[in-house]
Amino acid sequence: MRFQVMRRGAAALAVSLTLVGGASAQQAQPAPGAPLAPGQAAPQGQPQPAPPSKVDLVSPEPQWAKFCAKQPNTGKDACATMRDFSTSADQPPMISINLFDVAGDERRKLRFLILPIGMLLKPGFRVVVDKNEPIEGKYDMCFQNACSAEIDIGAKTLETLKKGQNMAVVMRVPGGDVSGRELTFNIPLKDLGPAFDGKPTDPKVLEQQRQALQQQLQKKAEEQRKMLEQQQGAAAPAAPAAPAPAAPAPAAPAK
Repeated sequence: MRFQVMRRGAAALAVSLTLVGGASAQQAQPAPGAPLAPGQAAPQGQPQPAPPSKVDLVSPEPQWAKFCAKQPNTGKDACATMRDFSTSADQPPMISINLFDVAGDERRKLRFLILPIGMLLKPGFRVVVDKNEPIEGKYDMCFQNACSAEIDIGAKTLETLKKGQNMAVVMRVPGGDVSGRELTFNIPLKDLGPAFDGKPTDPKVLEQQRQALQQQLQKKAEEQRKMLEQQQGAAAPAAPAAPAPAAPAPAAPAK
């Protein structure tokens, strides 16, 4: 499910980041041939509002989920505490976080599945928990609809994550100078610690949550489809009026 619904999320976020202000700037200009209001100057390439530099994410899932199993090669217990995040609770995921832990290992893995929104891959990204020092990250590989990344963390960073309130994921996207501009995703970390230290999530409960979320997303998509159809119908040009019937020819004068 994490991989199936992400393409719609990528399109939604790309539109919100690249087109914000563009449409409004076009709407602000008078229609061709329309007279200008008294004292109104002709538009001189009005500047477009700057795209957002920060996006606050929320989770469409009610809580963090924890999955555990034995590693086939070592027989050790391994657990993954994960959660999806998006721009709103009724939108598909934008970023998926996975805190991976193997019993007996001192190091953990903080894994990300990040949607490609035109980000620059070479600079990598940074992770900042609350006001702590940033952690540098690099993308591992990219698929058709997402890129994955992994950061190796120690015990100190793990405790920071478990007690943290916010995790900022800072990427670079095209814009500004040659190096691009920064775009920050703020991700809430509430309840990550109890979920990481707690028992695994009941698969039945998780399946119920997955089905409920899928129904919610389908309902939202249907509402958006109907709204788009209504807008297209309202914008359709009216049918041209039928031509008036020709006037009858005058009668010939009587002889």
